Amino acid sequence: MEQDNKHTKEQQPLSPLEQWELQSALNREHASAPDVEAAWHEVSRRLELPVDGGDVEEASSDVSPVLWPKMRPFVRWAAGIAAVLALMLGYHYWSGLQESVPVNVNADSFAIHVPDSVDEVTVTTADGRTRHVQEEMALNKSAEAITPAQLMALSVPRGQDYHLTLADGTQVWLNAESRLEFPDRFNGETREVRLRGEAYFEVKKDAKRPFIVHTDYLTTRVLGTSFDVRAYSRRDVSVTLVSGRVQVNAGDLSRVLSPGEQAALTGSQLAVKAVDTYPITQWKEGFFYFDNQSLFFIMQELSKWYGVNVSFDDRSKMNVRLHFVVERSKSLREAVANLNALGVVHAEVDGNMVIIN
Repeated sequence: MEQDNKHTKEQQPLSPLEQWELQSALNREHASAPDVEAAWHEVSRRLELPVDGGDVEEASSDVSPVLWPKMRPFVRWAAGIAAVLALMLGYHYWSGLQESVPVNVNADSFAIHVPDSVDEVTVTTADGRTRHVQEEMALNKSAEAITPAQLMALSVPRGQDYHLTLADGTQVWLNAESRLEFPDRFNGETREVRLRGEAYFEVKKDAKRPFIVHTDYLTTRVLGTSFDVRAYSRRDVSVTLVSGRVQVNAGDLSRVLSPGEQAALTGSQLAVKAVDTYPITQWKEGFFYFDNQSLFFIMQELSKWYGVNVSFDDRSKMNVRLHFVVERSKSLREAVANLNALGVVHAEVDGNMVIIN
């Protein structure tokens, strides 16, 4: 795809603390899931999936990709040590977060334990059973409320995204390394889901039942609208409104957004600004679309999608801002070649490493 090449400019360098926090924000692992026996037939009937087929084995622990300034003689040794430390820190954080697990979707925690990592789109039920999902999932809107609603979680791995339709007709696009917890039908006075990662919602309008998206940092309340929620970490959390109106809450802070506005946590403040929603939502159309974004952020997104580590020979290049567009279906080497074509930096692929020269 032909790419636009705008002028680049330098920003003030990130402080060592900011760089460390941004690197740490990529390590989002949580405690392992218990292996609990339960029947899959009822869930398969509700999801209209075949009953036969094997269960998903719990994936081994994996560490999200990290970026660091390059130290050429020690890079592979350091990568191994960093992976071990990241796994230990990630486990400590998430095991502490999930000490108390509630039974319903709410603003405090996930109710369902899921595998540490998945290599395919995976649905997990409240009893701990998991199954791969290959086809687009659409919940049965006409299911009778004879039995209690079944809570489930959908997990999307690196390098993939996924579209599903909730029982009320709401459309959801989940980005890579994201997870959505939801009931198979909405029986109460609200429609509530919980998200970690990024998702784009087109909410089915229902004036009597607000649709609420919980994250670890923000809660978004709507009646019927289109918006993007991003919540990979506290340093990377925002709500962007495309159409309609939403109310965003963070603790005692509350903001109402109009189309073309974005709410984001900035320190202890919930800041609102006008944004161009087009670049923000192009991921669901199959594109990486970066408009005046830092090379650090661009490589963070590429590393998350392709599952690679990134090393900078020149740390000042982290702050170079670029306009860069590439199809997500491209291979890593193709994406890197397109980046090099801008003539601003030179990147090389070396196994599981992208080196920025």
